Amino acid sequence: IPTGETWGGTVQYNAATGAQTIVGGTYNNLTLSNTSGTSTAGGNLVVNGILTTTSGGTLDMTAAYTLGGTLTTITNGGTIKTSVPTSTSATPLSSGETWNGTVQYAASAGSQTIVAGTYTNLTLLNTSGTNTAAGNMTSSGTFTTTAGGTLDMGTNTLGVATVSHSGILLTQNTSATPITTGKTWGGT
Repeated sequence: IPTGETWGGTVQYNAATGAQTIVGGTYNNLTLSNTSGTSTAGGNLVVNGILTTTSGGTLDMTAAYTLGGTLTTITNGGTIKTSVPTSTSATPLSSGETWNGTVQYAASAGSQTIVAGTYTNLTLLNTSGTNTAAGNMTSSGTFTTTAGGTLDMGTNTLGVATVSHSGILLTQNTSATPITTGKTWGGT
């Protein structure tokens, strides 16, 4: 498939074990059928219809490429991973969306913008440096941070169902509940 094109209909990458390069371009509907392994973006992906990923599979946007578009429906059964630093893009993923499955912000040195939205499982893998929230976030599954990493919420809110927090969480929000109450917040 040539890069940089616009495809109507549905494009399906069908290798069950992943290891496919997802060609950069504009898709109406994009389906990744890998049930194991990782498929890797080969350019910026714009999806203006339905994005579907399969349980057990990973879409790795790497440190270079963004995932955007109108994304009318996101059916993420697997993992979407981005390592895009803020210096490359302040919107590594479309903001304000509902992200099912797991979304990993994977730059170990931090310096990523965590986009506003509703996540099922939200994982921050920075073991140093600071990630910055771009807006209010909710995690209906598990919110995970790693030791040594910082999430700066600014004045935004963070709502979580389950917490696995080992890092540092900063908030400048002066409301009564900038983060979910009644949870055990490890870390700092």
